[in-house]
Amino acid sequence: MPSRLKTKKPRYILSIEQQQQQSTVNRKLPTIHNERTKGNEESIIELVQNDHEVVLERIRSPDIDMQRNGTSAIVTVNMDDKLLTEDISLLDEFEKHSLKKLCPNPEDNRKLIGQLPQAVLLMTNLKEAEVQKHYPYLKPGGHWKPEDCITEHKIAVIIPFRDRQTHLTRLIDFLVPVFRRQQLDFRFIVTEQYGKDLFNKGRIMNAAFRLAERLNVSCVIFHDVDMFPQDDRNFYGCPPTPRHLGAFVSNLGYQLWYKEIVGGVLAISMDDYRAVNGYSNMYWGWGGEDDDMGKRIMAQNLTIERPDTMIGRFTMLKHMKRERAAPKLVYKLLGEAETRYQTDGLNVTSWKILKLTLRSLYYHIYIDVGKPPPEWV
Repeated sequence: MPSRLKTKKPRYILSIEQQQQQSTVNRKLPTIHNERTKGNEESIIELVQNDHEVVLERIRSPDIDMQRNGTSAIVTVNMDDKLLTEDISLLDEFEKHSLKKLCPNPEDNRKLIGQLPQAVLLMTNLKEAEVQKHYPYLKPGGHWKPEDCITEHKIAVIIPFRDRQTHLTRLIDFLVPVFRRQQLDFRFIVTEQYGKDLFNKGRIMNAAFRLAERLNVSCVIFHDVDMFPQDDRNFYGCPPTPRHLGAFVSNLGYQLWYKEIVGGVLAISMDDYRAVNGYSNMYWGWGGEDDDMGKRIMAQNLTIERPDTMIGRFTMLKHMKRERAAPKLVYKLLGEAETRYQTDGLNVTSWKILKLTLRSLYYHIYIDVGKPPPEWV
């Protein structure tokens, strides 16, 4: 064992997060078996902490994945009897981890292939079970991370969803190999609105962000379900400032129409998302919330990064175009965005999580966003 590791009190090399986990393990942790779970966002604290392994009653840190012989290691709730064994095991894992190198920067990554084949987008009726067979190495929640290097990019891809199951399975099937080549630590969150009332995209994305916080990720990628990248050099890692990945879209002629646009695919760090107070809760129907987000970012004096005009191209799948519910209200809200954003957004809980399900390809949360005001209907 390297001399820099001390064995007298091994538990003290653990991260603060690990120590907190060990200090609470004697309390009975809930086990989730895809059952209905009701409650607000505080329920997530008990149900999902740090990552999906806790659902399986396992102990892990953000960087040490305790896998033994390719199977999940179940950890007893009574840690007193096996504390020393666990400490030694953690030391072994820490030593293996410390020998790994950092994953290469995107510009040095030889696994990338550049332009991506688009013929796969013509596939229809792709089932989740088929996608799971394509990628048997995915853990629950669609989680994967590199084994041969240490990545600095731990992301949650948040997909707002309504009535587009064929798009969803195609998107995940398309993105997984891209993320693996980019050597990201990734998982997917599908956030769906309860009922058939007007869609409130901002509220369900704020709810999904709260879940992402509990998964201890470095950044989130808000990803429309019908957006497919054309080049894997468009890096999905965590940016130093908000990055509009989906800047040049097929149905917009691959043009950037105005500076505030951040719709389609947006990568943003956890701190920056909190700084802009998340998405607005006030837009009902389709449209408005993405432009509002662009104004929030600029009001915080943050730069909106964008990829190269060729590398940053996306194909948007065809779908039935929805009209804005109340365009005059949308324009009024957009005009007030810079002055309203500090009191309208993540800091106002305008939603309730009805159900959280851990699926093989993604976390699925079902959100009650309330009723739209009468002026929107």
